[in-house]
Amino acid sequence: MPRDYDQLRKERLAKLDPVRRAPYENMRPPLRELGVEGMRARGKAIMGAPAPDPDVTYRDIEIKGPNGPVPTRIFTPKGSSPKGIYIHVHAGGYIMFGGLDTMTNSNIRIAKETGCVVVAPDFRLPPEHPFPAAVEDCWATVSWVGGHAKEIGGDPGHIGIGGGCTGGNIAAVMALMARDARAPKLAAQYLSATVFDCRCDYASFEENGNGYNLSADDDRYVIEVYLKYMENRWDWRASPILAPSVKDVAPAYIYVGEWDVLRDESKAYANRLRDAGVPVTLVVQPEESHAPGPGSAAAVSAAMTAFLRDHLTPKARAK
Repeated sequence: MPRDYDQLRKERLAKLDPVRRAPYENMRPPLRELGVEGMRARGKAIMGAPAPDPDVTYRDIEIKGPNGPVPTRIFTPKGSSPKGIYIHVHAGGYIMFGGLDTMTNSNIRIAKETGCVVVAPDFRLPPEHPFPAAVEDCWATVSWVGGHAKEIGGDPGHIGIGGGCTGGNIAAVMALMARDARAPKLAAQYLSATVFDCRCDYASFEENGNGYNLSADDDRYVIEVYLKYMENRWDWRASPILAPSVKDVAPAYIYVGEWDVLRDESKAYANRLRDAGVPVTLVVQPEESHAPGPGSAAAVSAAMTAFLRDHLTPKARAK
């Protein structure tokens, strides 16, 4: 007999206190209804204006890309060099968070807490620039960092990459491309609530498909906009779980919520990494959906910081 997932949701939410339950009771409109411009407006409102921090400086550069320059912001925390480098591929359902200012507060926090130089490319977004434009721009950035690490105060032996959701998707692809190119050698990849498979064919899409903060149709919609042609779902640069091999990619930390539609593909990718002998930490956060809620956000952020510090702190500076 088919499971009643609406009833399951009611049972789950009934166990939460009012603060943790609130995000699931005040749902935003579906992303397909918001559309591209609605998503972008919402994203700007969420992020707010940049708030500078005296402990982190930043500057803007342009990196030569395959179809013109890639605007990039480099965040440098106080302290002596060399530092680890974290390339942050921003989230946003592929569509949102364009512009150098949008993720500035998040990148300041990452730089300050991890002690890493943070490199944030403003890669091209769909629908104006569909797949593989973002992949091409991010690869140009990764390649540039590999050749200019010392110039930006970083250690070329301690370069990591990461992102959330669609940013995690592109970051996982970058880790595979860096492995194939044999440069730069990445030391870590942090993949949070990540799209690993654009085919969207996992049990968690049924179980968690409605009534949480990312629906199954939300995920399908942003993938449709990103790929333009759905046969691109089978390209491993869109669905990194389809890569012929994941052997020798950077050690990974994979975070996903128990109630996220992306839960099962995250578990499947972690298993692929383990089978290939890649060190991987998989965290399935209980009673959370696509984003950490008020009950777990601080712990999730602290775990990310610890992982990046552990893998990206140059040994001469390690405590």
